[in-house]
Amino acid sequence: MDDFSGYWFDCEGMETATSKEQCNCETICSEFLQPFCSYTNKMRQKLKVTKVINENNEIRLLRSLHANYLTAGLENLPGGFVSLDCSRPWICYWICHALYLLHMEPVHLYSRVISTLSFMQNKSGGFGGGPGQLSQGAPNYAAVMALCTIGSHEALSMIDRPAMYHYFMSMKAANGGFSIHTDGEIDSRSTYTVLAVARILNILTPELTHSVAQFLLSCQSYEGGFGGEPGNEAHGGYNFCAFAGLLILGAADRCNLRAHEQWLQRRQMKLEGGFQGRTNKLVDSCYSFWQGASLAMCEMVRSHSTSVAVDSCLDLYDMELHFQQAEVAAHSVEIAADRDGLEDDVVDVDLDDNLSSRIQKVSDTSGCLPFNQHALQRYILHCAQSVENGGLRDKPGKPRDFYHSCYSLSGLSIAQSCKTIPITSTPLAFDLQGEDDVA
Repeated sequence: MDDFSGYWFDCEGMETATSKEQCNCETICSEFLQPFCSYTNKMRQKLKVTKVINENNEIRLLRSLHANYLTAGLENLPGGFVSLDCSRPWICYWICHALYLLHMEPVHLYSRVISTLSFMQNKSGGFGGGPGQLSQGAPNYAAVMALCTIGSHEALSMIDRPAMYHYFMSMKAANGGFSIHTDGEIDSRSTYTVLAVARILNILTPELTHSVAQFLLSCQSYEGGFGGEPGNEAHGGYNFCAFAGLLILGAADRCNLRAHEQWLQRRQMKLEGGFQGRTNKLVDSCYSFWQGASLAMCEMVRSHSTSVAVDSCLDLYDMELHFQQAEVAAHSVEIAADRDGLEDDVVDVDLDDNLSSRIQKVSDTSGCLPFNQHALQRYILHCAQSVENGGLRDKPGKPRDFYHSCYSLSGLSIAQSCKTIPITSTPLAFDLQGEDDVA
């Protein structure tokens, strides 16, 4: 039985509502994080029958169970989802992306997804949250990413790129950022949704990006992380948007990278192993991606700034080339396996049901990313999985949902599979009329 000595939250003699919530969360999570070797034989046998663990007492990613839950969400939704009517592109994206990560794409449903999203595209450019709804940066981002996840000619050719560019330019604000919709807020999230979509559609022009980097840089707070607007508190979601936006612009090295990385590292919870979104908040599995991806990007930028052997022709946005280079780099470096206290609790890396493949054990002092990758995997697989009916959740005691399923699996992918290499960013040509470069 693990007592997690030295990992419990220290109230420092001053108990508050916040500290009570944190201590309660740790107590609940600690029960899920106990090594299976400490369970009774009867309990272990029950977990083996339900395929939560294998014969070696190792936790499994319940791939098929999660896929069934996600696929059902594309086919039919309960009436309660009417409250998410303006988030329909998001539901399509969360489900499609999660199933893509599980290697269980619902190809037979893709035509329905494309058809559904086609009714949300406005003639004036961009996608709304539903048919007849105003174009808005967030569902527009979700719709485009869902279509790009599908990746077929039918999906990609449906996007009206010239109209999209016109829509983006109409949202551009004087301070360099972009409005989320007509007369809407201007923040790092709305700005990122424009940059990401423009980059992937190859319409990222100098006209569009003028003064954008300066706006995003102004959103970095004294804490080190980024907020939604200048002067706002640093927040995991807005932080990802701002930093990823700067990376797209080739300006990520212009922020205070050390302070940014330190803020991110302090967001990983000592006992739980997952990330919180802000200072003094509880762990939440969705930040496995928002914070984990930001730390991976920090490593990419830092590797570039310290490398003397970087290929100056390597383009950040040529991801196929990027991962080919990363694969080569990964084989040239041996990552030491830190097995202290983790021998009986190995995580399965293979998203298939083949249990013969295992991840390398990583901890604070090993692994290529600047956070405890093993601890994050343990939190996701032990605490975030809904082992009864599939899907993933925020934390134990919370219900499963498509949002947390998507970003928990995204964070798990980063912790298990992300490889970083030095990068440079060079401008790409753009052609608003061309069709060959849509993908």
